[in-house]
Amino acid sequence: MNLKTLLESGFFYFDSMATGKEQHMKRMNHMAAGVFLLAQAFSGAAFAASVTLSGDSVDFTFDDTLMGLFGQPVLSGDTLSFTPVDFQTSSTNGAGYTLAANTANIQMTAHNGYSFSSIDLAERGDYMLLGGGSTADVAGQVRVYDVLDPAKDTTTSIAPDAAMDQTGDNTHPWTASASTDLSGWTGTRTVNVSFQNLLVASTSAASSLAYVDKKYGGLTATTAAVTPVPEAQVSAMMLAGLGLIGWKIRRRRS
Repeated sequence: MNLKTLLESGFFYFDSMATGKEQHMKRMNHMAAGVFLLAQAFSGAAFAASVTLSGDSVDFTFDDTLMGLFGQPVLSGDTLSFTPVDFQTSSTNGAGYTLAANTANIQMTAHNGYSFSSIDLAERGDYMLLGGGSTADVAGQVRVYDVLDPAKDTTTSIAPDAAMDQTGDNTHPWTASASTDLSGWTGTRTVNVSFQNLLVASTSAASSLAYVDKKYGGLTATTAAVTPVPEAQVSAMMLAGLGLIGWKIRRRRS
């Protein structure tokens, strides 16, 4: 074997070793990527937690990792209450508009024997206006749809109950409300409720301040008891039983 042949054989050998190492590294990279994706999947499953709270006549289900600025709610009766601590916005010295916004989704399921009458939202917080050209406002909407029939939906706007126009170096309370009538939704057992809150502050002049926050939000499911309607088979059995009783009475008399 001459030098040329040896060199070529050596290059082929080293090239084969390099190729084998590259393939091994690729396999290791693929395995590492798979382990990473699997860890991410388990991690996501660990952090995403669906919570169900059972009220007097309605169950409330939500993802407690998606409440955002609203914070974690508590249930009393059929009212789900939020007490946020950092839902606020402010504008100073002609900075223009600032916005704080959040939307939460709650699924509500009426207990057996109950139907929805309305979904009612009550909110409150504080605001402050200093200097000319300062404004604060509260807005948003409540949207409800039937989970089994999403085409059946309705939207109600959220608006403050009174003008937010008091000025001075003290905070002033505001309240807002919205009521969604569901009394015509016969047969609806489960609804999805999304409520969106917008807090807006604005200043258009120097030496001015506008501030607004939200301190409470209560979402109430109002229900009505439903009188069960006998099924056709049950009604037929009842009629047959009454007929048999009547036949026996007539037989005794005869």
